Amino acid sequence: MRFCVRDWALAGYGLTAVYDPIKFAGYVKEGLVISIGLVKRIELGPRQMTFGFDDRASDHLDMVFSFIEREYRAGGPVILGCLTDPESPLSSIDPQDILQTVFWLAEELKIHFFFSDRTIPPRQAKQALVKDPGCSLAVVTNQRVDEKAFAQAKTLAAGFFDDLPENPDQYAFSRYLVNRLESWHSRLSSYQIQAGQSGFPGGTQIRNSLVLTGRLLENKDSHSIILAFLKYKSRIPDLSENVQVLTDFYTRKLPFWSTFTGQMADFKSNLEAIRDNEKIYSVYLKLHNILTSPTPFDQIEKARRLLPELQDFHQQIELKKMESLRQSSLKETGKMIQKLITLFDTFETDDESRNRILHQLRGLNQRIGDSRRIEEINTLFNDAKDLFVDIIETL
Repeated sequence: MRFCVRDWALAGYGLTAVYDPIKFAGYVKEGLVISIGLVKRIELGPRQMTFGFDDRASDHLDMVFSFIEREYRAGGPVILGCLTDPESPLSSIDPQDILQTVFWLAEELKIHFFFSDRTIPPRQAKQALVKDPGCSLAVVTNQRVDEKAFAQAKTLAAGFFDDLPENPDQYAFSRYLVNRLESWHSRLSSYQIQAGQSGFPGGTQIRNSLVLTGRLLENKDSHSIILAFLKYKSRIPDLSENVQVLTDFYTRKLPFWSTFTGQMADFKSNLEAIRDNEKIYSVYLKLHNILTSPTPFDQIEKARRLLPELQDFHQQIELKKMESLRQSSLKETGKMIQKLITLFDTFETDDESRNRILHQLRGLNQRIGDSRRIEEINTLFNDAKDLFVDIIETL
């Protein structure tokens, strides 16, 4: 007996005959309907590898795939029910193992389920079988591209991927492309969050690259991925370069860039003094142009060299500002202390209260004198003013 119904029309798979429901009904009557119990026990998702690998499962994969490939090559789509036929060459394998193996092969995109004139994913295939175990569900192998196109795709890939396997077949090559493109897509997606924040570059390149990788990965079977790779061959060089540049930036240079953006924001507080110094202002403008460039990636090292000079100038100004603030704050707190001493004498404040209050105020005054940070000096001075006002109100 023949194990597969071959009177089907399948666009893109080179078949011309039309599916005959009467002929298929004959197979149903012969007992090729799949048991609903077997269907429900099928596990969806990729095969889970066990430690040391499961040799028996691997043998089943090879046997089932070889059978499907041979039958498909001979006559087209292979009815799923024929795989579990007791008279088929696969009869030595448990029917449950056969079905599970078929679904694993479909998850790995070595084969595809075919139903109602189109390919469907494994989950949808199981749903169709649960609904009707005798439905006309078939399996097909990957459609091959012609050898000339395959050779072009390998040559193109070799220009971007230095770890391309040697002499891969179309399936192995397509899986390699899918893995690399998915890796690119994943990396770009992770960079997109940071690039969306103010001051961080690469947003446009990331968006455009994600669109292109999405198109390349729209269909992941061997035939589709190889042809898509060739279709977009003129854009892949830019895609590859974008991935390399963005990866270098967001994995190696991001810490510097974060520091750089923060410091450039700090420099704005002294922009007037920076403008008054012609040399320093020239450095500032160069750094500002790098910071605001949509593609500053090749200027990072230049920014790294220029930044210290502007940092030193900024720090000198900050030191002068800090010293001026400290002296003015010390002068004011000194006035507060003298004012309170006069008031204590006037109101004949007891010695214990007098000494306690003056000790607090003189302590703040001492901390202002020791501080080397503008923010801390301001905080301490405000505390001294608050204490002074509270004391005045109680006298």
